[in-house]
Amino acid sequence: MDKIDLLRRTLWSLVEIFSLGLVLLIFIYFLLGQTSGTFIVGIIDNIGVFAKATGENAIIALLIIISLVLYLNNKQR
Repeated sequence: MDKIDLLRRTLWSLVEIFSLGLVLLIFIYFLLGQTSGTFIVGIIDNIGVFAKATGENAIIALLIIISLVLYLNNKQR
């Protein structure tokens, strides 16, 4: 059981790190705009394509599900 808990905590830490990195890249794009470099502009373009492909309802549903999971995790502690 300890190995599963360690794996879960490790994976959750990786998700948090990558999410923070993505937020940082978006922030850099907001500060510098099109001059922020091809890598960052490419990521922003991919986010836009993903948002258009999934639609507003799917993104809102995903955010609600994530919020519920975080709320229930905090409530258990």
